[in-house]
Amino acid sequence: MGTRYSSIRKLQKLAQEADVILKQELSREKIDYTLAEARIINVKSVGVQGDERTYYYPVEITLYHGSHFIWGNRGEFLERLSNRVTNEVKGINRVIYTVGRR
Repeated sequence: MGTRYSSIRKLQKLAQEADVILKQELSREKIDYTLAEARIINVKSVGVQGDERTYYYPVEITLYHGSHFIWGNRGEFLERLSNRVTNEVKGINRVIYTVGRR
């Protein structure tokens, strides 16, 4: 049971680190982040970082404003956010964005 508990704690820590970056980037863009969150998906994915393969976790990022999803035309923002999360959080190699209504 100790190993399972430490795995859950590790995933929570990864989610918290990604969430901090998400909120920083949303603040930078002056987007209300009260309904924003980052969640770790508990499966490992294969990614490439630099010249190496990685076997880390993907993070799902969702942002709602009221009942409407508000990514809009924010390609540069999404790219910057993805790059920061995958470069700054060791253990995450993929960012998945949820698109839709709550």
